[in-house]
Amino acid sequence: MEQIRSSVRPAFVWLLLVSCALSCWPMAATGGGKKPGAAARRGSTAVLYLRALLDTAAVGSVATYARLGLRAGPVVQAFYVQRSFAPAWTRPDSGWNAPARAALHLLSQARQFGLSPDSYASAALLALPDSLRVGVSAEAHGRQLANFELRLTDALLRYAAHLRSGQLEAATLRAVPLQGAAAQQATEALEQALAAAAFAPAFLRVQPTGRAYQQMQQAWSRTLQARPDSLELPRGNEADFRRVAVNLERLRWEAAADTAEYALVNIPAFRLQIIRGGKVVQTHRVVVGKPETPTPTLSSRLIVFVTAPDWRVPYSIAVNEMLPQLQDDPSFLYDNHYRLYDYRNRLVNPWHVRWSKYNATNFPYTIKQTSGRHNALGNIVFYFPNQHTVYLHDTPARSLFLRPRRALSHGCVRVEKPLALATYLLAREKQQAALPAVKRSIAQRDKCRFDLARGLPIQIRYYTCEATDKGRLQFYADVYCQDEPILAALFGR
Repeated sequence: MEQIRSSVRPAFVWLLLVSCALSCWPMAATGGGKKPGAAARRGSTAVLYLRALLDTAAVGSVATYARLGLRAGPVVQAFYVQRSFAPAWTRPDSGWNAPARAALHLLSQARQFGLSPDSYASAALLALPDSLRVGVSAEAHGRQLANFELRLTDALLRYAAHLRSGQLEAATLRAVPLQGAAAQQATEALEQALAAAAFAPAFLRVQPTGRAYQQMQQAWSRTLQARPDSLELPRGNEADFRRVAVNLERLRWEAAADTAEYALVNIPAFRLQIIRGGKVVQTHRVVVGKPETPTPTLSSRLIVFVTAPDWRVPYSIAVNEMLPQLQDDPSFLYDNHYRLYDYRNRLVNPWHVRWSKYNATNFPYTIKQTSGRHNALGNIVFYFPNQHTVYLHDTPARSLFLRPRRALSHGCVRVEKPLALATYLLAREKQQAALPAVKRSIAQRDKCRFDLARGLPIQIRYYTCEATDKGRLQFYADVYCQDEPILAALFGR
């Protein structure tokens, strides 16, 4: 019996509140003793319905929001508290108002932004006008309107958050809860769009403003709009949609807008571009890390380059790749222009070392390669601060740039035409006069350092889809298999 009472009590309380409010209307008077008009009564009744539906006192917030089908219940609650429970989207006589119709159209176009309309119950929300034609009591009609009102707000708040910063946490790939700063930003976006003359353009300003995001989203949108029905994808386009969705998600994780001028390395494209004012001004093919030694994604700043560099071999390469060869033949070092040094940086004769007693845990030496055309770094190396100890550099193996798939390095990025990159960096520093010194250093194998006072921002990214400057989508192989976990998190296995 107690269980029956507890389940009936919330509905009874709700009906009592609304019934009392409605019964009081004939006795209420405005200034001058006149009864309020029908529009005022309907508006105030809608407030009461919304207030009653969002009342969590009887069963608690979790059960209340679950009963209403709200996935962002606390944020919806705060939204209506701030507007004193006045409806934003519905009219008692005709259902959705003009902003609601614009909002519903945006939800139905979610695929154009790499999102799924099903995530926002778009089809169910569009059914409100039909459901209102069914003859029901005034009370059921009012409650139905209020419920649709809340569900549209819930959908739009989540939609705004997803457009702004994505559906997943970048580090964990878990769904991002709508709370804290994200909830505040989504609420502000919704309020600003409601206050604007045109809802849709104002709402869409929540999206990232970066060049890569804007170009990809617009190119994909044009692809869908070219079809007679962009709500339903042809079977062959579903894979494209998912690839676009994954990469738009990545781009939303990058909150900051692009700087005016920067270098961009896209790993799956095997390409470095210099971008200035939104335009590509220089392009280089690159070699990136192998899948087992991948190039990391990062943001930094090119601050110096060195010509005719020597190369200090990383410890992992020295013990995993060179030590077995030294144990077989110590002449490997001199044959490849390497030198061996002890912990005091003193030159060591490799033929005087008992290589058999060393392994990956007790290797005490440093190996360096002398400068020259044979050097693994080539003629120029470009440095930027990062925790991964990677950099851009030239290479003597120029033929690698002719291969279509160039995931071949230990993690650093090898650059085709490095002298053109150095020339560009000097020009933007107004150091063109140093170019003869660069060429002389290379020709004479005389190591020289060139510091960059301004520096150039550099971004190393992983995009398996991007838009060309001509507005077309280009897809690349997922060389590090990084799309798969994001696909699984967004769409399930």
